[in-house]
Amino acid sequence: MILDYILLFLAVTCIAAQFNINKLYQKNFVRGLKDILFFPFINGVTGFVFFGILSFALYNKPPDFSAFSFVMSITLALVSTMSALVGILIMRYGKMSVYSVFMMLGGMILPYFYGILFLSETPSVARITGLAVLIFALPCSVADPDKKNNKTAARLYYFLCAFIFILNGSVSIISKSHSINISAVPAANFILYANFWAMLINGALYFILTPRIEKLGKTIGGFSPSEIQETTETKSAHKKLYAGLIVVICAVVGGTGYLFQLVAAQTVPAVAMFPFVTGGSIVLSTVLAWIFFKEKPGKLAAAGIIMAFAGTLLFLF
Repeated sequence: MILDYILLFLAVTCIAAQFNINKLYQKNFVRGLKDILFFPFINGVTGFVFFGILSFALYNKPPDFSAFSFVMSITLALVSTMSALVGILIMRYGKMSVYSVFMMLGGMILPYFYGILFLSETPSVARITGLAVLIFALPCSVADPDKKNNKTAARLYYFLCAFIFILNGSVSIISKSHSINISAVPAANFILYANFWAMLINGALYFILTPRIEKLGKTIGGFSPSEIQETTETKSAHKKLYAGLIVVICAVVGGTGYLFQLVAAQTVPAVAMFPFVTGGSIVLSTVLAWIFFKEKPGKLAAAGIIMAFAGTLLFLF
């Protein structure tokens, strides 16, 4: 059990690092739609190669196959792709802090109740208290959408945040469901398959969808074809290489963290695992953002961080 929580702590560390690497990419390289779609495509390619090598290294044989894992990997790739596309609009209409809170809340609350309702998991009084503390703590970091946006855009923004809440919660439920099924392939194999489908889906979006959008002169999420064209033509080869390297690092770090979660999910109850990951990720990602991006939290946010840490500790009991 101690080893499982060590794995969860390592997963939290990877998730927090992934958030900050993602922020680095968004801050320095996103100017148009292709820049956004470039990230999940290269992420999928990197994950497919990385976990292909890791699978052979861990199991010394070709990846195992099962119909259940095949279907679940496609489902996970589709949900993850939808999440990425919804994120395009969310980042256009409001702040990443609000988006992150809705996403992490979905990844915690939905699998928490999934474990209670469908896996017969019984939460302790400490964990129920911890969940309540986390729910009160997380909104402390929520801010209004940008003031420059009108009320219609604000309503759309919160609708999309609610959608990302459901999508990220679904990702967690899919992960947990696969980890505990007797027909499931090993965790590294499952992530390999999911990255393969993500590579195909996002590759199609990057190489097929965006050129057609450019040709039709349409705009998605406020990103116009002129922005796409300017972005792709004016970047130096050095900057493109740097952007690709950032995505590769993010994919390896995020994929490793997800692998730790899948392994821990085989024995750690959902009522303990997902709130622990959520609270820990928010605390650590905030600390890293403070260190690397000088984003010092205000008094309300600091209070929320302390509450989140306290709530996370309660899930150890």
